[in-house]
Amino acid sequence: PLGSSTVLSAIENKAMSTPKSTPLGYVAAAAAGVTAGLAIGYAMRKRNSEWKVLGDKSGGAHAAMMISQDGQRLLKPLDQGERSMVEVRAYELLGRTSLGPFLCGFHGMINKDGMEYMEIDSAYHRMKGKCATLDIKLGKKTWDDHASPEKIAKESKKFDEVYAKSSAMDGFRVAGMKAGDLVLDSNNLKARFSLKTSEFGEWLFPAFFASEPGYGSLPPGVAGECKPDSRGTSIDKQAAREVLARLKVLQAAAELGYGGTIRASSLLFTREMRQGGLWSMKLIDLAHYTPSQEVDSNFCDGLKNLVATFDAWCNAK
Repeated sequence: PLGSSTVLSAIENKAMSTPKSTPLGYVAAAAAGVTAGLAIGYAMRKRNSEWKVLGDKSGGAHAAMMISQDGQRLLKPLDQGERSMVEVRAYELLGRTSLGPFLCGFHGMINKDGMEYMEIDSAYHRMKGKCATLDIKLGKKTWDDHASPEKIAKESKKFDEVYAKSSAMDGFRVAGMKAGDLVLDSNNLKARFSLKTSEFGEWLFPAFFASEPGYGSLPPGVAGECKPDSRGTSIDKQAAREVLARLKVLQAAAELGYGGTIRASSLLFTREMRQGGLWSMKLIDLAHYTPSQEVDSNFCDGLKNLVATFDAWCNAK
């Protein structure tokens, strides 16, 4: 099978050589042939048979996830009805587009103890010691294209009440984070009205790329008026630059088109909390993918603004 570097190189070359007049759907279809080799290689691997409950569930409505004994694979419960099956289909379809290399490896469905799961690669595989996790949701619009008027009204009300003065106005926001003693979850993020865009560079990115013991806990207060103590920790700027480079390749891949729209998905960043440690970046939460020929400006604009914010912090003097 083709390696990830080969796939990404093909995407980059396609991005540079494709005429602006070429429909995005056809470009995505062309990229599909390049990424198909990855799925074939993954399917040939031996499936894990020993699993344990994954602790510290970070969010989502689904039941607890399972992790293989070797830490390589995860089982995500398919207990959300049609939404779960939409996500399975999204992995199958998006895995054959320019976004394929940025998804967790997908290995189909499995039944364990009467529960249906989908099997995916773990974003923490081979990582050791203390790890940091950052979940950033992309897109100002978070509801499906076919959402009911009631759903749209509910999500619009939540946006106006909680996120109207946050980074969500730029199409991205923090959904969760855990790095040392710093924990951001739905409770404290809602209480402080999320984060302003400026806070990403002021303390969020530095906290994620900090070495042990990491930043202190988040003090009470609203967005822009409080921040955690850095505790004098060092920042792995080299890892940050590597992640930024990967983000820019994802941006180029997304602009090629991927045959649909993605709503309420996240970028999951993970890393070992040490200088030169392993890191990973994966696009997750695909339950709101809708195949279409529409250009997904909601997702792409949010990603573009996230890249610009990340770039400004990385290159600040």
